[in-house]
Amino acid sequence: MKAVLKLTAVAALLLSSTMAMANDPGMYLTTVKEAKRLVLKLNRQTESSILTLTDTEKHQIFVENIREDEDYSKKFDLSKLEEGLYYLKMESLTKTVEFTISVEDSEVNVIARNEVAKPFFRKSGNILYVNYFNQKLNPVVINVIDSENRVVFTEKMGTELVIGKMINFKDAVKDDYTVSVSEGANTYYETVSVK
Repeated sequence: MKAVLKLTAVAALLLSSTMAMANDPGMYLTTVKEAKRLVLKLNRQTESSILTLTDTEKHQIFVENIREDEDYSKKFDLSKLEEGLYYLKMESLTKTVEFTISVEDSEVNVIARNEVAKPFFRKSGNILYVNYFNQKLNPVVINVIDSENRVVFTEKMGTELVIGKMINFKDAVKDDYTVSVSEGANTYYETVSVK
């Protein structure tokens, strides 16, 4: 009898809520449809991140910094929001995970999840190392631009899954340079000062 009750309780829980799980182990977004609530749970993160909830016009409804090495849990009551689409985004130095949430008259649903990896920049002396996980296999272009907006270096890296580039500023003229990594509609920047 206890086993039947446990199975019934589990089935009821599954019917009343759906779970959207990110590719990251330890990141869970649960919707309680009828109550119009979201529950986000994060196990210890390896890096700090910013969590935001916005509407389709980019108005921020919620923003919070999440520290690394910390468990995190947050309940969102969406019952007072107007019907429409909302975006729950967690952004760190290495990636952005964004959930598209539909709030309707009687329920809330997670309708899409998008994860974008960001390039990793590491400076060592006069060298900048760029590493990028090109999960969409789009062409990647790396540019170096000086303080007068002149392109001093450009390279098309192709559509490889893992992009790696070492840029040596040893013989560069003293200036502030902007390194851009462009993939599809996404562009990421890093500044290098040569003194």
